[in-house]
Amino acid sequence: MAAWAEQLQRELAGRGLAVASVPGKGRGLVAARSFFPGEVIICQEPYASTPNRISVGSSCDHCFASGNLRKCSVCRVAWYCGSVCQKEEWKLHQLECQAISALTEERKKMLTPTIRLMVKLILRRKLQSEKAIPSSATDNYDLVDALESHISKVDDNQLVLYAQMANLVQLILPSIELDLKEIAHTFSKFACNAHTICDPELRPLGTGLFPAISIINHSCVPNAVLLFEGRTAYVRALQPLSSNTEVSISYIETAATTLKRHNDLKQYFFTCTCPRCIKDSEEDALLEGYRCKDQKCDGFLLPDSGKKAYTCQKCSISRDEEEIYMELQDWQTALMYCRLTIPVYERVYPPFHPMVGLQFYTCGKLEWLLEYTEDALKSLTRAADVLRITHGTQSQFMKELFGIVDLRTAV
Repeated sequence: MAAWAEQLQRELAGRGLAVASVPGKGRGLVAARSFFPGEVIICQEPYASTPNRISVGSSCDHCFASGNLRKCSVCRVAWYCGSVCQKEEWKLHQLECQAISALTEERKKMLTPTIRLMVKLILRRKLQSEKAIPSSATDNYDLVDALESHISKVDDNQLVLYAQMANLVQLILPSIELDLKEIAHTFSKFACNAHTICDPELRPLGTGLFPAISIINHSCVPNAVLLFEGRTAYVRALQPLSSNTEVSISYIETAATTLKRHNDLKQYFFTCTCPRCIKDSEEDALLEGYRCKDQKCDGFLLPDSGKKAYTCQKCSISRDEEEIYMELQDWQTALMYCRLTIPVYERVYPPFHPMVGLQFYTCGKLEWLLEYTEDALKSLTRAADVLRITHGTQSQFMKELFGIVDLRTAV
């Protein structure tokens, strides 16, 4: 066993975990002790991460916060929420800033989040190899190197794209000697190992590569959930885990038929054989009953209030109905759609799923706004019961939720 792998095993052993060979899956993360529901199994900072640039300056490059952002005055690409985050990123961004500042405006436009993620990864590897920043058993490039790229299964068009992207990275970092084939392989690793970083309400903020967490395999009936606080990834147990149990999370939306789930998993180059995927089609029949009639749409149906009809929540309108009416400040209609959605969510998701908790959370906020005080307290309490397992209890989001429930109980 390589030295880095031995160091990783020792580090994980201290957390009650081990990397093991799982039949039919390759590597996997296994519990070496018991974990209770809501307990953090593993947490990790990203080896490299970058915000989405849906809108300019949408979030801080370090902590992914969205308020009080200031642009780097030199490269004019990176954004920070304050001096603390800027200082935390400085050793890395100093090199990135120099590289970006040397680019023409046309080439700056080619700095997609994926390209920036690669640039940051290469620069972090350089800084660690020069001992300019620390490394550890769970934070080193050897872990990235060990990730599976599945490059032999990638189609020719995608291979050409990876090669073009590798050449662009070389143009951005001309002073660093790069192996373009290795860079192309790493882009392929991003496709099947990187995670979307989301806020507590599951809105996407950016992308991060978490090499230790990437060891965790998928299941359509996961026993753990991956969520984020800032850009830090937390994997929490959804149910009691005993020693020698493999830890699993879901890579995809689980409220879908087996065929849809398998199609969604194709980007990861495996076929799931979890209990849901190998049992009979009774559950699929239920889920099909909630699916949109348009076979090209993966949305599900919601009862149309006051009518004996169902409307697809995706293709009838581009976003959830309650979001539309909340933007219009039609709180009563927004609450109606939110309440209609909850029974469907409870049917298609397991009891402790963040989508269930967040829907109760939205419902409770609307009920309080409309002065349905008793209903609001019930909804927010249900939300807290679910989200304390999926989100933990220490984040600012959860502290605010508990504060609201306590305040409204007192009222």
